[in-house]
Amino acid sequence: MKYRVRVLLVALLVYWLQVLPVFSQIGINVTGNNPHSSAVLDVAADGATKGGLLIPRMTTAERNSIASPAQSLLIYNTTTKCFEFYENGMWQTLGCACTTPSAPTANAATSVTQTSFTANWSAVTGATTYYLDVNTNSSFTGTWILNNQNVGNVTTYSVSGLTCNTTYYYRVRAANSCGTSANSNVITVTTAACGPSCGAQVWMTANMDVGTMINDPANQNNDSQVEKYCYNNTPANCTTYGGLYQWAEAIQAPYSANSSSYTGSWATCDPCGSSGRQGICPAGYHIPTDLEWSRYEWCVENNISPAGGTSLSTFQTGTGWRGSTSSTAGVGAKLKASSSNSPSWNGTNASGFTALPAGYRNNGGGFYSLGSRADFWSATEYSATGAWYRYLSTGAWQSGRSYYKSHGFSVRCLQN
Repeated sequence: MKYRVRVLLVALLVYWLQVLPVFSQIGINVTGNNPHSSAVLDVAADGATKGGLLIPRMTTAERNSIASPAQSLLIYNTTTKCFEFYENGMWQTLGCACTTPSAPTANAATSVTQTSFTANWSAVTGATTYYLDVNTNSSFTGTWILNNQNVGNVTTYSVSGLTCNTTYYYRVRAANSCGTSANSNVITVTTAACGPSCGAQVWMTANMDVGTMINDPANQNNDSQVEKYCYNNTPANCTTYGGLYQWAEAIQAPYSANSSSYTGSWATCDPCGSSGRQGICPAGYHIPTDLEWSRYEWCVENNISPAGGTSLSTFQTGTGWRGSTSSTAGVGAKLKASSSNSPSWNGTNASGFTALPAGYRNNGGGFYSLGSRADFWSATEYSATGAWYRYLSTGAWQSGRSYYKSHGFSVRCLQN
């Protein structure tokens, strides 16, 4: 009988625990102490080998897969290394032991030259260093210029050793002891065009040397082929200084154009672009007009330090020597090769044009002034028997403007 009573009492207790609300505090410890009166759950470490509370640990992707998270739900994000809780419809950061920096924003390149540019990006909070990639392909599968280059805790970096008139791409990442960010946006930058330049003009780096050499005193009258003179009928002089051409040959007109009018809109444009007269120049270049030569002279004198001050109209309309007579500011000084060039001349070459004293072939025959003079054709006629050209000379710091047609002069091409 007593056994049956005890069974009944146990059954009734289980039933009450299942159907009635239970209000209680929970204490978890090894001391047997009651939980603190202010706590529903009081967890105490044993102070020796065990301690701390481990809450659920998960990646950002796993966290985002939680369906309808409760307000104040607490987790530890193993991706961001942060304690996070759910509040106001989003996961909030409670605290982070270590945070990987966010991706920086790359900005347009500055200080772009023929062989270098400066990459720029915005600073990222928490970043201690940045990694820079530079490639010849926007997908970064081409030629690497910089590959994961640690550039330090800076927001600009000069990239050098590049090729002129070439397109490059760069991106950057931020990093600290916690990790490395994703890539930034990709920036496109094209290095400056090859050859000396001033304003919008870009010139070839050397005089033209194309065609079959013919010996003086013959004229370049075979219209079926390109012909050139080499000073003193010596091929090595063409290699060093370029060929010498009569005007009709330079612009690729019939030989008869040396003594009769031959012109078109290509002779007076400024700038010409692709409308210029290609002549013996390679694709993408043309024989400069008289106006384009004048603009270049004016730009070199006034925009390359030290400035001279001669007006554009003076260069366009004056004949003979024009420009500053200063040995450093004069356009002639800035166009001529310097003592450090080979072959050397007595200019400063501040323009990078590196005009060489190629001399000229005289009308009717004979070579003159190798080592002391340079002459360059324009595409513009002065008359039926004359076309404008430019000349430079030893000891002269200006540039000259005059006209001939049948002389043999150098040709320097201008980019379209």
